[in-house]
Amino acid sequence: MGITLVTGAAGFIGSHISEALVKSGRKVRGLVQTNSLNIDFLRNTGAEVFYGDILDKNSVNSALEGVDTVFHLAANVRPSKWVYSRTGLLAEFNKVNFEGTKVLADAAKGRVKSFVFYSSIAAAGVGPMLDETSTTMPETDYGMSKRNAEEYLTGLHKNEGFPVKMVRPGSVYGARNRNMGLLYRFFDFNFCPTIGTGNNTLPFTYVENLVKATLLIEEKGLAGEKYFVTEDPVSMRDFANGSAAAMGKKLNGFYLPTGFMFGSLLFKEAIERLLFMRLFPMRMDVRLESVRIASGNWICSNAKLKRLGYTPAVSFEESLVRTVKWYKDNGVV
Repeated sequence: MGITLVTGAAGFIGSHISEALVKSGRKVRGLVQTNSLNIDFLRNTGAEVFYGDILDKNSVNSALEGVDTVFHLAANVRPSKWVYSRTGLLAEFNKVNFEGTKVLADAAKGRVKSFVFYSSIAAAGVGPMLDETSTTMPETDYGMSKRNAEEYLTGLHKNEGFPVKMVRPGSVYGARNRNMGLLYRFFDFNFCPTIGTGNNTLPFTYVENLVKATLLIEEKGLAGEKYFVTEDPVSMRDFANGSAAAMGKKLNGFYLPTGFMFGSLLFKEAIERLLFMRLFPMRMDVRLESVRIASGNWICSNAKLKRLGYTPAVSFEESLVRTVKWYKDNGVV
């Protein structure tokens, strides 16, 4: 058996994938950058740590030596600064999420037997009932960059038989997700800021279930296909209340009216048009589309995944308990 390469191996999800692969007996090489958060954790799993850059062809070719399987998770997922030109953020996301994927896939052609690409539900867009056949209509720059990568890989599969399988996770939560730490600190203070009523359904994915689904897709999924990986539908209110209960807390909701949020963001976008730029306070992509996403129903069917034989490794209630425990053990809350 050859080496399994995991890009983004020291990231939140990548560290879980790498750990599971090592435990299954595989020889894992993790492609990471020097500023990645979980490098020590990755090294302690027994994986090989390889410092490199998916935009550097020489680096990628070196990382692929002896590799027969790739899990490609490296991605840019949020703005790196507060101010951009009108097209600057899309260009930044495309550089890594699209161009980096092209570099890696082109180098892997003819060398690997399996290439698992981590896309996102954001590539599909938002809707009350989406499946893998739905027309892709991404509403964010991040989603557009992931859709661009999907289309390129689909073309490689159709034209050259490239053995790609595409995973579309939802909003992933669980141990080592520090980006959600602020939300849990709100919960710790019995507080949950919510746009709208909180009764809307959102596509959450627990990281341990995502790992199980990913390995199942690698084993049984069809090349060239996309697979949504989400929990069964759950509302934002239930997610928040369940998380708070796992912390021994009871939430006092704070609901931001959608009309107020739309008005505020219309004002923000008017300023952006005057200044010929786009603003991302606290490096967050807060726009009209964000309000629609946060306050509307967004359901991505996991029926196709279940047809492969998938069942969750961890129940929804237990996943919240495990997530809270990690935040407490690591001083986040």
